[in-house]
Amino acid sequence: MTLPMPETDRGVTVALAVRNDIHRYGLEGMLRSLDVVSGTFSYPTVADAADAASALSLDLLLTSAAELRETTDRSAAQVLRKHGVRLVVLVGPDEKVDAAWAPYTDGFVDRSALHLKLLREAIVDVGADRFHVSAGLARQVFAPGHGAQGVALTPRELQVLELVAGGLSNKQAARSLGISENGVKRLMGSILAKLNSPNRTLAVVRALETGLLRK
Repeated sequence: MTLPMPETDRGVTVALAVRNDIHRYGLEGMLRSLDVVSGTFSYPTVADAADAASALSLDLLLTSAAELRETTDRSAAQVLRKHGVRLVVLVGPDEKVDAAWAPYTDGFVDRSALHLKLLREAIVDVGADRFHVSAGLARQVFAPGHGAQGVALTPRELQVLELVAGGLSNKQAARSLGISENGVKRLMGSILAKLNSPNRTLAVVRALETGLLRK
């Protein structure tokens, strides 16, 4: 069952997938007050949101790392991607997101420091095709001991990473290199695996810190 919220004449449509009722109600209230959100629908699980994606014009799905741990069927992620639904994940202290979700994730938000401005920034970034990661999460991930020493990227992987570091989307990077967008996605998947990073932004930061990319 969906729970529609009041809509405005602008913004993106957000689906919310959180099992905990208290957390879900709190997030609903935050989303309702954001001027960049035109409508919100609530579901208890990612699978439920994916089932509704074909019937609704959803722009973004907001869920939690805990919910993704409960979602073992990755077909839900493929359905969301098929319908152009971006995935943003709330991550708490010391939580980790299953690496299998990395290719489908468009942003990570620090749940422990969640406030309206942070949530709005994430929605705006993802809506503009920019990968979003909260500053607090970047510091958490790149604490001592999380380096990528000894990693070797191929020349093509380095080209892709340099373009991504310059702010290009997969489509723009593909056009620049004269290859398909799927080719860029495959290269990014290899880069993420080698750098042990859950997303593009953190891969760039890790590459800068370990000298693979020049600052």
